[in-house]
Amino acid sequence: MKKISIPVLFDTNILINFKGQLKYIFQFFDNILIHKKVYEEVLEKSIRDELDSLKNIYKIAFVEDDIPEDDDGKQLFHECDKELRNSFNIENLKDIGEYKTLLYAKFNKVCILSSQDTTVWRFVTDSKYFKGLQCITIQDIAYLLYLNANGEKDRKIAKKIYGRFTRGEHPFAFFVIYMERHKDEIPGYIEFENARINNFEQLAKDYMDCYADTEYNIDYIKNKISELASVRRGTCLSCLYSRADKNNIDYSIRTCLYGYELNGVQCKNIKDEFIMRIRKRIK
Repeated sequence: MKKISIPVLFDTNILINFKGQLKYIFQFFDNILIHKKVYEEVLEKSIRDELDSLKNIYKIAFVEDDIPEDDDGKQLFHECDKELRNSFNIENLKDIGEYKTLLYAKFNKVCILSSQDTTVWRFVTDSKYFKGLQCITIQDIAYLLYLNANGEKDRKIAKKIYGRFTRGEHPFAFFVIYMERHKDEIPGYIEFENARINNFEQLAKDYMDCYADTEYNIDYIKNKISELASVRRGTCLSCLYSRADKNNIDYSIRTCLYGYELNGVQCKNIKDEFIMRIRKRIK
């Protein structure tokens, strides 16, 4: 069985989304951490009861804050707290789970947390103090289910879960290609999505540079290449590694970023399809 052996700190929304089914995902984690504040003040009673029923079956630890006592540590804690409060709603406890989870991970050497909050995804990607933390998403958990499937029924469930929590921009098969290329190292979804966003932006910029002296704007260009991708599936026009042909500027004519032949072995190993416009994460 493919499992995550190092400790994973679970955020509120993952627990809520798998309410009543936590035993099915906990089986893939050897060390499950949950902040006491999340358990006591954020989660509803039914989820607390479910966790209580599982804590003797799986290795579940309820953790508390460990605030640094030295001057340098206190200053760093203050700066981290400030950065979090600028992005999360702490006053009415709306985002207290994400706030507590990120702070605990930062100051207690937890490398991986689990969250479906895209603001958390942004923090582990490019924030000043939290960049570098890894984050398991529901899409990663769906892939774990897929890897551990006992048959087609389990694989269909995994695909259904994955599809429910993505934005419909690509089929599950292209995440599988990405993960296989990266030796199935979990977590991988946030990096996968970041690469997709960046490639789509670069593709659009290619055409924007070509049409800089025209009345076309970036939204028009993004919509145009997305419309073509949706009707020209399986071609360079639906691949994020396609780029504008500078010698023949046309939305329907592309070159490959890597110079691969369409549907050749190298192409199939790296192709990343999009079927609609890929949007940046909103802060």
